[in-house]
Amino acid sequence: MTFDIKRRDLLAGGARLALGAAAFGALGAASAGRSARAEDVTLRVTHFGGPYQVLGDIIAKPFEQATGIKVIYDVEISPSASAKIQTQKADPPFDLVMISRAWGLRGMKGGLFAPVKPTDFAEAPHLLPHIIPEGGWGVATMLDTFDLMVDTKQIPTPVTSWLDLWRDDMKGKIMLPSAVNGSSAFGFLACLVKAIAGDMKSEAGLNEAFARLKALKPAVRSFYADGSQPNMLIERGDIGIAPQFAIRIANTTRKAPQVVKCSPKEGVLAVPYDLCIPVNSPRIAQAKTYMNFTLTKPSQAAMVTNLLATPVRADVTIPPDVAPLVNADASLVWFQDEEFAALRQKEWLDRYTREVQS
Repeated sequence: MTFDIKRRDLLAGGARLALGAAAFGALGAASAGRSARAEDVTLRVTHFGGPYQVLGDIIAKPFEQATGIKVIYDVEISPSASAKIQTQKADPPFDLVMISRAWGLRGMKGGLFAPVKPTDFAEAPHLLPHIIPEGGWGVATMLDTFDLMVDTKQIPTPVTSWLDLWRDDMKGKIMLPSAVNGSSAFGFLACLVKAIAGDMKSEAGLNEAFARLKALKPAVRSFYADGSQPNMLIERGDIGIAPQFAIRIANTTRKAPQVVKCSPKEGVLAVPYDLCIPVNSPRIAQAKTYMNFTLTKPSQAAMVTNLLATPVRADVTIPPDVAPLVNADASLVWFQDEEFAALRQKEWLDRYTREVQS
């Protein structure tokens, strides 16, 4: 996946981000920058590849200009980054990893990550709740959300609720996540239970969700194991609606404007992508400086515009042409209890396989 980024936009963004370096007060960024130049410090940081390659221009370049600390990115998904840190714990191959929150929780429990706290970051007072998890394994550098992706040509009546999937005009047009795609399937179930009962922890809500899903099966066209599959099929007109991550929806909307993100009134699940520091990294102070830089208002604005991520702070101005692609309404975004999710995920997915997919 790629985005069309104009050179003048990047240069302007870089200038704005350089100005944002003043926000490093609590971390002593200026002195860190001077020592970094003398020592030629380089941070190795991971991201997920694809559209995240743009971080090199909108974060790494202005960060080096502001501090003298170089950044080299490696492409890793959460499982592979965690496995490499586990097997090389004494001498980790990365100074920072970007991973989904469930992997951050597991890593912290396994002793893989250095703990952080709000006082480590000058930007912490400006962040939304839950951006720095209570467990202290990292900081969310950006948010994805779990929404509904809709082809408005096939489904012209506005979709406003998770329960709209049971409308008559949805029959034969629905694609749902497979249990193999665990993050999507569990996220979908969590959103559905919350829509029904107001709380994803409700056992009555969970049982009703499964009863409803069993009744929905005749209307479901297929299940996706690969997260890119529903986007390809909806562009071709083969399906009309699917639960999907907002960043994936936004990428398709830019190519196919009839495909839009619908954020149900019951709320959308926050999907934080956390930056975590391997416990034996020799550059923990510099890593925290980088983390704080990604949280500044100019950095967040650049990630919203170029990466189509939902910001982790409420004071970011979202351009009108970008607003429909991200979740600009923080009141719709809710965070799951990660301990509860980790405890129940296998049970829910096994039941989903038996009762919904079979």
